[in-house]
Amino acid sequence: MGKIGKVWVLPPTLTLQYHFTDFGAFKPYVGAGVNYTIFYNQDAGSAEALHVKNTFGGALQVGFDYMLDQHWGVNFDVKKLFLEPKFDVTVGGTNLTGKAKLNPWLIGTGVTYRF
Repeated sequence: MGKIGKVWVLPPTLTLQYHFTDFGAFKPYVGAGVNYTIFYNQDAGSAEALHVKNTFGGALQVGFDYMLDQHWGVNFDVKKLFLEPKFDVTVGGTNLTGKAKLNPWLIGTGVTYRF
């Protein structure tokens, strides 16, 4: 099966985290929460029309901070999203609707500052 189209995503995610202690400068955590994914720059590709609808989904997270001193550190985390957005597509003059099962991994890194 060929590619029908493509979209870009903006996946803001809100998680509650549990931080483990007693690991010194290494500060691991796990989290769970909710995600609202916004689909934009939708390109129908080989279809005549494509519309993927924004959707809520669940999220799981694991990550760590590594503190370089009392205030500064680096951060790394991985999130797994569980999404099933609805879509409308027109292929060969036929209008179709459905639900896509998307479960992307989000990988992030950053700088940490603690007050």
